[in-house]
Amino acid sequence: MLWRTAAPAVLGVLLAVSGAAGAVAVSPGQNDPRGHILDYEWIGDIDQSSFNEPSGAVYHRSRGTLFVVGDEGDICEIETDGSLVKQTRVRPGDFEGITCDPATGLLYVAIEGEEKILEIHPDDFRVLREFAIDRTFEGEVLLAPGGQGVEAITFVPDARHPHGGTFYLSNQAFSLDLPEDPSIIFEVEVPLREKTPGAAAARILRYFSPGITDFAALHYDRESDHLYAVSDSNNLLVEMSRAGEFIDFWAFPGANQEGLAMDEAGFVYIAQDHGGIIKLKWDRKGRREGDPAG
Repeated sequence: MLWRTAAPAVLGVLLAVSGAAGAVAVSPGQNDPRGHILDYEWIGDIDQSSFNEPSGAVYHRSRGTLFVVGDEGDICEIETDGSLVKQTRVRPGDFEGITCDPATGLLYVAIEGEEKILEIHPDDFRVLREFAIDRTFEGEVLLAPGGQGVEAITFVPDARHPHGGTFYLSNQAFSLDLPEDPSIIFEVEVPLREKTPGAAAARILRYFSPGITDFAALHYDRESDHLYAVSDSNNLLVEMSRAGEFIDFWAFPGANQEGLAMDEAGFVYIAQDHGGIIKLKWDRKGRREGDPAG
């Protein structure tokens, strides 16, 4: 099954990047999406260790902490107030996203350029395995060598799946006019439950094209079974189904937002590539019970 969606079907807007990233052409009868404001309480920048170039974040439910990765191969564990638990440099590499399998507690890091997923133990940051992501799907090149590459990752648990679930990743692209380097979100199957020492392959199952550029962060919400995606250059937070169907969207605070994490208490954490980890309070349930999006 191949998912394909265009921007008018997903958002009712066309996010155009010809000329300048973030330019927005609004379809007739639609409001500018950047006028749809996220209703939140600002907590502040909680980073207490000046972590280098934060590019991905995940909340680890069983530990009650956050894990953050950086562009130079760094990883850290912090408390939800930002105090440092531990930090190390795993290896050289452009670490762009991090997620967690709640069944095992293991961490998974997406590496841009190499197009790999690292499996990391949260206790000591040992690399257990690495998985090379297939660059093609049904003969079509989705991750071009030398292209923008994978930029975000999130895990979707599924007890019925033989490997406990699948991953969703984004291929970062700054144009909608480059079929060889498309702006897409794609689902990947990784042999997590197989005893595969060393390296193994991650197989692309399907993908969709939301018609928006620069997806730099992803988060899977188990309660709604929806994906939240951040478009960095457009400063947008988009809620969609796992099939790419548009649900809602908001203007998103912060700058260079490359990591997104949410905890069960309603806090949102934004990893900013230029530095800082922003914490917000967002009542998503209250928003769902109120008026529908305009």
